[in-house]
Amino acid sequence: MPRMDANVDEAAIGCWLKNPGDGVAAGEPIVEIITDKATFQLEGERAGFLRAHLAPEKSVVPVGYIIALLSDEESEPLPDVTDENEAVMRRYREALLFGAGQASEPPSAEGAPGRSGKVAASGPRVRATPAARRLARRAGVSLEEIGARTGGIISEDDVLDYMRRRGQTRGGGDAR
Repeated sequence: MPRMDANVDEAAIGCWLKNPGDGVAAGEPIVEIITDKATFQLEGERAGFLRAHLAPEKSVVPVGYIIALLSDEESEPLPDVTDENEAVMRRYREALLFGAGQASEPPSAEGAPGRSGKVAASGPRVRATPAARRLARRAGVSLEEIGARTGGIISEDDVLDYMRRRGQTRGGGDAR
């Protein structure tokens, strides 16, 4: 996942425009990328064959995560990038949980961001920013437990502070 802007630490995979096995021309769109501010098509850096999708549609991945593999030949052996992607995810989660950076969500185990848009039947919806909702969902924290520090809207910082107070050091799903 390339860095699209200095303040973008993650992006969602929209729709894959090419499937594994498809030929790709240099500059040809491969996948739709969605950030908080924009949606765009990521183009192939070079001609070749799209060999594998490493991030499913609707997954949210950090900058630096390898989302696909291209090769010059259809039968060329593919590199194993599992360790590299796991290291990127580990650094991303640490930055997220310990406040270094503005990351807001690692991918879920299923690769889906889990945005259902449904209001809980038990009462009115708690007011929170999208980043705060994602972080709370990944950490398994109820927004009702947190409470907002200012303005009545729970922020990502409110969730992080709550997690620190609880001594929670890990959260989120596996990257695969």
